Amino acid sequence: MNLTRLVYYSQRNPSLSLNMDELLAVCQRNNGPMNVTGILHYNGNYFLQVLEGGRAEVSAIYHRIAADPRHINIILISCQDVRERIFPTWSMGLHEGMDEETKSIFLRYFPSNNVNPEAVSTDSLLDFLQDVSSELT
Repeated sequence: MNLTRLVYYSQRNPSLSLNMDELLAVCQRNNGPMNVTGILHYNGNYFLQVLEGGRAEVSAIYHRIAADPRHINIILISCQDVRERIFPTWSMGLHEGMDEETKSIFLRYFPSNNVNPEAVSTDSLLDFLQDVSSELT
């Protein structure tokens, strides 16, 4: 079985309600039994998520997310086999918001607050997520 890492970016559909606690609980409940780990960053308007696990499991989760009406304008940034997980301890970690500390971390990796997900470096996104994940427990 290959270990796969998938990174995607999407907009929140503003016409639908969103309960992040409920969303996180569902992610953790579904991902744990499939040995899928990762992190979700949500800034209030956009999602940036990393899924790590078996190729078939990660693919199934991504297709479920792509069909979820809470997400619009989904962009698959990267999907590749990897040697090891970056986020091995969470069935899904959550980082929310864009406070001053997060903005400071963000600007270490990107030239401005606005990032074009079609042109951004996957490595920079992963580095950003690793840095903000240190705030999570």
